[in-house]
Amino acid sequence: MPHLEPVVPEVAVSLSPLHRENLYKHFEWNNDPELNRLDSELPYEQETLSEFKRRFEHMIYAPVPGTKDFEIHSEDGTVIGVAYIVNISHHNRHCKIGITIGDRDYWGKGFGRASLKKVLDYCFNEMNMHRVSTETFEYNTAWRRLVEWAGFKREGTDREYLFREDRYWDKDNYAILENEYHAARSRAA
Repeated sequence: MPHLEPVVPEVAVSLSPLHRENLYKHFEWNNDPELNRLDSELPYEQETLSEFKRRFEHMIYAPVPGTKDFEIHSEDGTVIGVAYIVNISHHNRHCKIGITIGDRDYWGKGFGRASLKKVLDYCFNEMNMHRVSTETFEYNTAWRRLVEWAGFKREGTDREYLFREDRYWDKDNYAILENEYHAARSRAA
């Protein structure tokens, strides 16, 4: 019997720059061990509010060159997660992305899919990228399914890359090219 994907309703999201007034929400997500496990290769370590505030304000007022950080907002304006674009090379027209839906009330409801579409639209249509890459740890099956759904191709595996929970885990590398992105968008329309 074929595997059927669950029907996920279309939802609307928007991206905006990081807002200082959302500091406490970002701080909460930053200190969430489960979110850390899903998207950070650094071991979980609780960060103090003053340390986080200093780092967060630096991201807002003095961003690292070649990096863009965004908040993800639901249709009603609620901040529900973050997205980033890093390793931006305008000359080579490539970058790397990541998305975290930090608010668990929005998990499994299509907000990750809508956010990924929005970030890819921005990369390919606004930034004129040719190639967008991402990575996922072996155990983060939700992100893997999402990027494969979007048309990313697995390009390789960094075997036993991450040591966590008393064992090593692989990291898979994915990318999508602009012609693949446009073909996928045409099929979806």
